[in-house]
Amino acid sequence: MTIAVILALTMNMNWVLGAFGLWAIFSGLLQLGTAVRRRKTSGGQWAMILSGGQSSVAGALFIFQAQMPQEPSIATVAGYAGVGAFYFLVSAIWLTIALSRRSMHPIS
Repeated sequence: MTIAVILALTMNMNWVLGAFGLWAIFSGLLQLGTAVRRRKTSGGQWAMILSGGQSSVAGALFIFQAQMPQEPSIATVAGYAGVGAFYFLVSAIWLTIALSRRSMHPIS
């Protein structure tokens, strides 16, 4: 992906946004698939499912926006990154609490 972004930088920022959109779709689908598989064994995967789905949709939106004549700004992806970080934090807290409860009440 780094190489794709470097190549896109030689074109214009619309190409960079398009490359980022492809990455967001691909990584979002991988995250979504992993979270769906782990939801019964790990618990607390709902935030990661939402995040993966949102990444995929946001990636498609980035690709759409990359086709517009105006040059995109960093604000286009800043909100996406912020919401993704929030989902990651929620998931980490949820899993930490779940693991803490399991260690306090082991199943015999």
